[in-house]
Amino acid sequence: MTLEELKDLVTSGEGETLEVKETTGQRVDACETLCGFLNKDGGTVVFGVGKKDKIIGQLVSDKTKRELFEVFAKFEPAADIVVEWVDVDETHKAVVCKVERGNVRPYVYDGRPYKRVQSSTTVMSQEEYERLLSKRRGFQSDWELEINPDLKLSDLDENEIRKTARMGVAEGRLPESTDVNDIIGLFDGFKVRKNGALRNAAAVLFCKEDTDYMQCLLRLARFKGKDNQIFIDNKQITGNIFRLIDAGMAFCFNHLSLSGVINGTYREEHLEVPAKALREALVNALVHRLYVKRGSSVSLAIYDDRVEIINPGMFPSNITMAELRAGNKSEPRNPTIARVMYSRKTVETWGRGIKLILDECAKANLPEPQIVAESGYTKTVFMRPAQNAKTKSTLKTTQKTTLKTTLKTTQKTTQKILSLIRQNPSITRMQISDAIGLSLEGVKWNLDKLKATGIVRRVGPDRGGHWEIIGE
Repeated sequence: MTLEELKDLVTSGEGETLEVKETTGQRVDACETLCGFLNKDGGTVVFGVGKKDKIIGQLVSDKTKRELFEVFAKFEPAADIVVEWVDVDETHKAVVCKVERGNVRPYVYDGRPYKRVQSSTTVMSQEEYERLLSKRRGFQSDWELEINPDLKLSDLDENEIRKTARMGVAEGRLPESTDVNDIIGLFDGFKVRKNGALRNAAAVLFCKEDTDYMQCLLRLARFKGKDNQIFIDNKQITGNIFRLIDAGMAFCFNHLSLSGVINGTYREEHLEVPAKALREALVNALVHRLYVKRGSSVSLAIYDDRVEIINPGMFPSNITMAELRAGNKSEPRNPTIARVMYSRKTVETWGRGIKLILDECAKANLPEPQIVAESGYTKTVFMRPAQNAKTKSTLKTTQKTTLKTTLKTTQKTTQKILSLIRQNPSITRMQISDAIGLSLEGVKWNLDKLKATGIVRRVGPDRGGHWEIIGE
């Protein structure tokens, strides 16, 4: 750097990337600032600048250099600091210390983390330090907050956006003053837009079904037997996170057994693996997956003896499995996505997901699910209820009868639902559930079937809309 270049730099004024000092006697303060630069966007500290930004330089001896490099040794992790000695006159030099944005943030100087805010250096909060530390450990990434220049408003499902806002208001998780028709305002409120540009989180939350984003994919498979050699069913579903959750649960209802229990005058139908537990595991996998891994996806596989849900990404290293099981701590990998899911009540409460899964399986007298994080992935394994010897020996004989019985049961259920719609086109899923003693997931599955086969359609929004039986 020449003296003229240094003058131009100094006259630009102190700010987020520049600080000036009179002498290296202020080297400790300077190192705190360099630490702040490392933790943000990089920057430069210049020694040898007097009043009114006049470059005066200082005497530089071997002792000066030794003292400077001694304080540089107090950075953790080790910092790459580029030092230049710029001649001001025959005896005085300006000392220019420059760092780039750190690759292994957070950095600490002499045991304390610092950050740069405009032209000031302050100690970083514990929360911010732990967040950056989680990213360094590979748990979090900034992918959800990155601007996506290729993402356009036309790529997003506006109905899903409005639905999320309506549900958030109805659940008391968004202000009643929220304007559900102000799409841009909703984007800003959900923190999925910055300076007029959409972030990656917007694609995950609201992209349309025909999306090209590889991360917005759910792989579904039903295998014959206990390995993955023979497919019975195989699907790849694309779209926003809410569509993926619905598709995953519909797949479970298609391929897992339903059992009926008489509760008073009603028959309640339950999946062999609790629907609440499966749904929570699927939501966790999609909300907390490592989205920065472009070629990876969440998968749900059903075998004869188990159900496996796998997502890229592992648990935060600073939270133990015991704490996760107890529901005492929560550290979302994708806080923006998780916050929107919470607003919609897709995520019920922070940090309680694994405990809910374990509790639901315990209530169903099923073995505790295995939750394993290794090799960059997290896998949740639910064991299906074991078949006794007699059932195994007669399974082939009874498959056709079971299929016929299942079809008859399904037909009876859909006829009941159609009858209720005829009586009250504005009937809600909850009301249908109460009337026929079927779980909400079961009602949704049957209604989705009726819509997919063109028997019924929904007219208007979830609140205030109504059902129509096509052809009647």
